[in-house]
Amino acid sequence: MDTWFQVRFMLKRVIRKIRFTFLRQGIGTYKEFSLTKPFDQITPEKVKQNIELLRPYYLQYINEISSSNMAASLELSGYLLSICQTNQYSRLLDMGSGFSSFILRHYAKENPHAQVVSVDDNAAWLEKTKAFLEQHHLGTKNIFHLDNFINFNENDFDLVLHDLNFVEVRINYIELLIQKTKQGGLLIMDDVHKPDYLFALLSKLKKEKVKPFDIKTITEDSFGRFALAVIKE
Repeated sequence: MDTWFQVRFMLKRVIRKIRFTFLRQGIGTYKEFSLTKPFDQITPEKVKQNIELLRPYYLQYINEISSSNMAASLELSGYLLSICQTNQYSRLLDMGSGFSSFILRHYAKENPHAQVVSVDDNAAWLEKTKAFLEQHHLGTKNIFHLDNFINFNENDFDLVLHDLNFVEVRINYIELLIQKTKQGGLLIMDDVHKPDYLFALLSKLKKEKVKPFDIKTITEDSFGRFALAVIKE
């Protein structure tokens, strides 16, 4: 009985590994993404400039509000701001409030045509986000608890950043966010350095009309965290 259980267990692991390998083959490279219009206009120099622009706010945030291993990385932050500036996005969704809310609303302050919606499943954390935004004279409209957002009748977002809670919770909202993203829109999925999350995420994306790209080259931080860019086709 024990031997049969071990055989089944090993067989499942082998099948999972083969499937994971197959799913990863469908991921585009960072080079491919960086050559895709209009993302080909984003230069490493521009990203570095934005990282330095955001650094003092980021240091304040991880010292007073959160921690560096929980907040969106400075690398992702600089790239995210560069993406917004290059594409001049109008509708942005921040799924998982925090420093990412600061980035998107900093962009919106300089681009009045842009509307940002921020969502979290923790009411206390939403208040911390609001306080940080107010401290830096940034807008606090359209900040929702997750329960209210699920029924929020707004779609066609140009950009969605998905960084909600822990990945075990995050994975449950992939289909919803793809639905709310407009055709040709971009979803950024953070923390794909975690193999189990990446496997579950790719399994879901395989069923959707999307194209994922590995953007580890430009978003990896000192903790080994990095993101996936997903274009809705």
